[in-house]
Amino acid sequence: MVEYIQGWKTEVLENDYLKVSVIPELGAKIAQIRDKQANYEWLWDDPTRPLRARQASDSYDEHNIAGFDECFPNIGISSYPGEPNVTLPDHGELWSQAWSCQKTNDSILTTAIGKVLPYTFEREITLKDRCLRFSYSIENTGQESFKGFWSAHPLFHAVEGMQILLSGNPTMTKEFGFSGRMGSDGADGYSGHLDKYTWPNTIGESGRSYDLSQITLAEPLTDKVVIAAPHDGVITLLNSRHNCSVQFSLNSQEIPYVGICFNLDAWPFTGAKGRWLAIEPSTGPTDKLNESEQLSDIPIFSAERPVTFTFTLTFQSTL
Repeated sequence: MVEYIQGWKTEVLENDYLKVSVIPELGAKIAQIRDKQANYEWLWDDPTRPLRARQASDSYDEHNIAGFDECFPNIGISSYPGEPNVTLPDHGELWSQAWSCQKTNDSILTTAIGKVLPYTFEREITLKDRCLRFSYSIENTGQESFKGFWSAHPLFHAVEGMQILLSGNPTMTKEFGFSGRMGSDGADGYSGHLDKYTWPNTIGESGRSYDLSQITLAEPLTDKVVIAAPHDGVITLLNSRHNCSVQFSLNSQEIPYVGICFNLDAWPFTGAKGRWLAIEPSTGPTDKLNESEQLSDIPIFSAERPVTFTFTLTFQSTL
């Protein structure tokens, strides 16, 4: 089925449980994931910023960033490792371009071509019952190997009382903060960047303790942490107010990190504020590629064979 959102052609997957909408021309953005039985839309929407065409040099926050985008080969603006004159764009280069699209009854395959680096990026979304399976393939189309990392970027509606559930207490680092929940943030939010914690507990600048797994809208804030993916690969976002949940299932060997970004009525700093919670499976330990390369063994994309990985979202209604 084809629909239109604000005039943009939208490919739709739908069954008795879920409706999923993808806009290929806008970075293959997933604009909608609706749990039909709970009558609940999972993805945050921004009615104040219309969808419009993008350019590779655009800043991410100049646009409607709602929904679910893909980030590759970086998230934060950064230089390519060892080549300071090669700048990687804000949130990578996938969200700002049109993707090609092939659709079947139960899947949408979208493809983008790298501009800064030589690659083909494919994402296939397959709908089955209450599950969405995301399958990725990144193929180096050049002659030499290159480095990069991927991150999903789904922005879920933040609701009072939400809980982030996962097994164990994985290691956690501070990416940025404008909340005071992880020591002092500094004027730019990066004081204490990469400070280490253990999920879900932090100590704020005031000495107060915080449990990041419990979502409250009592105070405006925005911050981000990166955790080591739990060994069983399962992370659940529980929405008891709307009697539903979404569960991430991933292979922690393929996808070793998960970014968790909280934005509760605090950002963007100009215009209407957003209220969302992002759970971001990632193959990099921090937002910037050059910094990630210094911290861990990030993926190397050779011309020999594609890099592939998958994860699954399962939506449950408790009605």
